[in-house]
Amino acid sequence: MVEWCISHPWITGVVTFFLMWSDWLLTVLQERERHLHYAEHYQSYPINTIEGHPVYRSIINKLYQSTGRARRIIEPKHIIPALILSALVAYALIWIPQNIRVLFIGYVWGLYLIVDMTHFGNLLGYIAGRHGLHGKQYLHLRTGYLMQMGRYLALTVFLILLAVCSASLFIVGVAIAGVSSAVRQFVFMQKIPAIDAADEPPST
Repeated sequence: MVEWCISHPWITGVVTFFLMWSDWLLTVLQERERHLHYAEHYQSYPINTIEGHPVYRSIINKLYQSTGRARRIIEPKHIIPALILSALVAYALIWIPQNIRVLFIGYVWGLYLIVDMTHFGNLLGYIAGRHGLHGKQYLHLRTGYLMQMGRYLALTVFLILLAVCSASLFIVGVAIAGVSSAVRQFVFMQKIPAIDAADEPPST
């Protein structure tokens, strides 16, 4: 299948776009579930959000503030870059050397498959938490980034072992995407204020 995608670069671009758009849609669904059912049990601080990407954080946080419904499943600030990047991926497949095209697709798709599956797992967790969950968790956003970085690193170890056993350049690309995802969490974390020594939760 990957070889077929290499010979049809614009199809690869379309698949890439839908992976990127799925990232947005799953984030919107997560925020809907959190707003309707989970907000009483979970709050991050000093910024209360489920969105890790600083560029989209304010958009996601505003989705349900007024109407309780997502106003945009198509967000221009997300979909326009997604269209441009997908076209660049398709264009790059025409020009990059043949021997790294499988690795390239694995890397690009891996970035979004990892994020999409993380969102999907979180969404299922929120849905499961509609019943049988009590109390409230206050999670510092830096701690959240560190936890997510740990998950990505653990996944990357598995992907590296899988790449060694399968000798698949596609899996190697996905493994590199796992490393990139962990590094991204570390970079985003630097923009969050450090945890105070006292570390008092927002309620106090």
